[in-house]
Amino acid sequence: MKEIKLSALLCFTIIFSVACKNNAASENSAEKKDTAAMSAPAKDSVKFTVAMVDNAKDPSCGMPVGAGIEDTVHYNNKVLGFCSKECKDDFMKDAATKIAVVEWKK
Repeated sequence: MKEIKLSALLCFTIIFSVACKNNAASENSAEKKDTAAMSAPAKDSVKFTVAMVDNAKDPSCGMPVGAGIEDTVHYNNKVLGFCSKECKDDFMKDAATKIAVVEWKK
């Protein structure tokens, strides 16, 4: 009888520990999702408008900023809008040269 109780206790302990680990893993997963959602603003919540920038066209690719602005940079007391992060990065590689060809708003 003592062996049956010991076996039952061992089985219960194993089942309980597995269930707790699964529950903890799912809670951590949900917590990570919640944290990620809070730390990164929703793409729809960050909007740049033409009124926010001083340039008429993306200085890297020439696309009109009215078609959409995904990123901006402050340079020489001006706010420049870019159609993508890649265009902004391209501009920043040689900003001193590229600022000369910026098409400013009229």
